[in-house]
Formats: sequence, structure tokens, C-alpha cells
Amino acid sequence: LPSVEASAPSSAPAADAPSGVLAFKARSESWIQVRDAAGALVLQRNLAPNELVSVSGVLPLAVVIGRADATEVFVRGKPYDIGPVSRENVARFEVK
Repeated sequence: LPSVEASAPSSAPAADAPSGVLAFKARSESWIQVRDAAGALVLQRNLAPNELVSVSGVLPLAVVIGRADATEVFVRGKPYDIGPVSRENVARFEVK
């Protein structure tokens, strides 16, 4: 799986940056699954349009996003481009 290094937060985060190690914002309906380092399910649910969800857990976090084109991802409050890790509109990556 591709991975993202969780970097130290910047001293001036964006005003609308979500909290938590990992966050998702759905532009339209999408589906999210997050598992922690032990493989335990941290989050698995459908997101409604404009819904924002933050997730924390024991790193690395394994992430699967259905409807990747409809989902914004933030790692440590910074936008993360899931385009390169998306295939057939499903994104799979790990946050370390």
C-alpha cells in the first residue's frame, strides 16, 4: 500500500482544518473504512454529503475510500491528494 508520513503540524493550520490524525470530508455520498495497526476496525461507515469525520488510532492506519472522487482527505490537518492512490474510484493507502 502507498503510505503517507504523518508530519508535524504546521504552526499555522488552515482555519477550517479538521482535528485528528486523519479526517474525511464528503462532497457527496461516500464510504470509508479505517483499520489501526492491529487490524482493528476504527471506522467503517457511509458519509453523507458535506459530512466531516475525524479519526485517530494506533499508527499505521490502513484506509479504504469508496467514491474517492467525492471525498477530501486531511492528514494532520493538511489536504492529502488521493488521486495517485485511487484505482477505479477506490483509494487505498496507509498513514504512518
